[in-house]
Amino acid sequence: AVPLQQRYGALPVLVRAQAVALVLLIGFTFQAELLIPVVTVVLAVSGAVGPRRAPLPRLFSAVAGDRLESPDAFVDRQTVRLSVLVQTAALLVASALVFLGVGFLAWIIALAVVATAAYDAATGSWIEAGLYWRIARRRRP
Repeated sequence: AVPLQQRYGALPVLVRAQAVALVLLIGFTFQAELLIPVVTVVLAVSGAVGPRRAPLPRLFSAVAGDRLESPDAFVDRQTVRLSVLVQTAALLVASALVFLGVGFLAWIIALAVVATAAYDAATGSWIEAGLYWRIARRRRP
C-alpha cells in the first residue's frame, strides 16, 4: 500500500486528463496545430511541479473544491508523474513535428495522447504507467 502522503485525490488529476483530451480534440477538429505545443507546455509544468501544484488540478480545486466531498479514490504520485511524463514526451515529439511542418504526423501522435488521456480520465487506470510497469517487469532477470 502506498502511504497517504504519497497519494492524491483522483478527481482533480482526472480533470487534467479530461482537459488534455478535450483541448487536443478541439485543436484537431479546427486544425489548430499550435495547441499541441501549448498543451505540451501545460503538461511539462504539471510534471515539473507535481500533481498538488499543477495548474489544471489547482484550477479545478479552486473552482469546485468547496462543493466536493473528500475523495474516495486516490492516485499514487509516481503513477501520475509517469503518466504525465509519457504524455509530455509524446507531445514534445508532436510539437517538434508541428514546427517542422509535418502536421499530419504530429496529429497522429497527439491523437494517441488524446486516446490515452481519455482512457485515463474515464477509467482512472493510467494506461501509460501500466504499460511502463509491464515492460519494466519483463526486463527484470
